[in-house]
Amino acid sequence: MKDRTQLYKHLMNGFSFMIPFVVAGGIFLVLATLPLFEPVALWMEETGTVTFQYILPILAGYIAYSIADRPGILPGFVAGALALNGDSGFIGAILGGFAAGYSVELIKILTKRIPRSIISMKTILILPILGLLFASLSMVLINFLFSPISIALEREIIELNGIPLIIVSLIAGALMAFDLGGPINKIVYLIGVIAIFHAHSSILMAAIMAAGMTPPLGIALATLLFKNLYTEEEIKQGQSNWITGASFITEGAIPFYKKNPKVVRPALIIGSSLAAVIVALFGVSVPAPHGGIFVVFLMTNWWGFLIALSVGTLASALYIGIFMKETDEFDVL
Repeated sequence: MKDRTQLYKHLMNGFSFMIPFVVAGGIFLVLATLPLFEPVALWMEETGTVTFQYILPILAGYIAYSIADRPGILPGFVAGALALNGDSGFIGAILGGFAAGYSVELIKILTKRIPRSIISMKTILILPILGLLFASLSMVLINFLFSPISIALEREIIELNGIPLIIVSLIAGALMAFDLGGPINKIVYLIGVIAIFHAHSSILMAAIMAAGMTPPLGIALATLLFKNLYTEEEIKQGQSNWITGASFITEGAIPFYKKNPKVVRPALIIGSSLAAVIVALFGVSVPAPHGGIFVVFLMTNWWGFLIALSVGTLASALYIGIFMKETDEFDVL
């Protein structure tokens, strides 16, 4: 269990450093499509494109950094760049980051007893060069094995439409609410990022965004409509979820879920699933991978997104109001 926790920690470290590049780069690319002064549009497009090119290197580099500290950044960063060039994509970057990090850790062990007279060379030469060597050799194998899989998977994600898109949106919506920012939630979000990364606008990403916004919004509405179920402190905490929900920060619902998962989990899953399906049915597409309500103006069929959020939020709140008893009151952590 400890090993699994460590793997998740390393993955999330890379993910957390990657997200700002995805968000900022994506928004710059979208803004470049607006009717702007041409030099400004070209500048924004170039900036967004360059920012996107760093996504995989940053992901791999900071996975390796989490494992091996500073010596892991160089081989990890290059592993991510090789994943980009070798078409193994996010799968290759993740595997390459782990390979680079653990290679550096192995090199540290093997060079633990080098003479003191050359100890300064360890940081300057030995770890960077050997780490880069192991990382680049690992990426030859990773790219060879996983490029076909990655290309096929990314194509399937981008080309989803019709009934398959609705089904996938339903499943993705449920999983976004299942662990509220946990590993399953992050994996689903990564799938949406893949769609944005290659297609620059995605219905699936819009469905995932709506599904991630609905849980905190559902909690906020429940604390507003059913005040008899909550203490004053809980109501105050619940109302702050209007902001977190609008900002696409799913974790705001976690304290309420933890104290009553039997009622709150199905309520949030139902609401998120409904929101995701409605987005897919209305063909709402978003070109930005984050931003919540603040990027609605960039969406196609933006009104469908607002309808989806409203229906999902109301469904979650009503479920809580119907099935939670007054004796279920709890203290927000």
